[in-house]
Amino acid sequence: MKRRHGASAQQRRAALIDAAIEVAAEQGMAGVTHRAVTERAGLPLATVGYFFDSITDLAVEALRTKVAADTTALKDLAARLAAQHSTPAEMAGAFAAAAQAPRADVLAFVEALLHAARNPDVRPAVTEVLEAGRDAVTAAAGAAGAPDADAGAYLALVHGYLLHSIAAPDLVGPDALLRGIRALFIGGLVERGQLDAALEIARPRD
Repeated sequence: MKRRHGASAQQRRAALIDAAIEVAAEQGMAGVTHRAVTERAGLPLATVGYFFDSITDLAVEALRTKVAADTTALKDLAARLAAQHSTPAEMAGAFAAAAQAPRADVLAFVEALLHAARNPDVRPAVTEVLEAGRDAVTAAAGAAGAPDADAGAYLALVHGYLLHSIAAPDLVGPDALLRGIRALFIGGLVERGQLDAALEIARPRD
């Protein structure tokens, strides 16, 4: 049965989730322990056990929570841009800006992927959040006029950009993600025979 918590308990639970993300970013998944997380959150050691069956469950929930928030934000952005009749080029710029993430969030996400690669028990949860990310990309691409876009390719591009931007920031230009998104979008239009639309997006702007 799912546990119900009051407002104060929900605040403590949220603090644990935030702390788990911070610790994972700094120390890797191996560093996400009861002591490390509760000390970071400023809570008693037993707090994790009150809300979660294990420290792994906390780490997985932290990942789900962060991705769910990002997915909702991206879908909301897609809906707003579509309602404003934004051009595909304007949408590409808005989505590229929205995809930027704090260093700690990127590191925690990468750690989760690596942990899933080594621990099959965690893979279903990581697959779940990647599918949620693809759903958000599909919504964004659909709003921009490409409902059949390869969501996996776009998502991999975003994740690769974020990883490179924190690992070797001097090699990654500030507009690299936007250029990559535009290139994928233009390529998709060309494949569908929409050459005029592709040229419109590719045309240099002042």
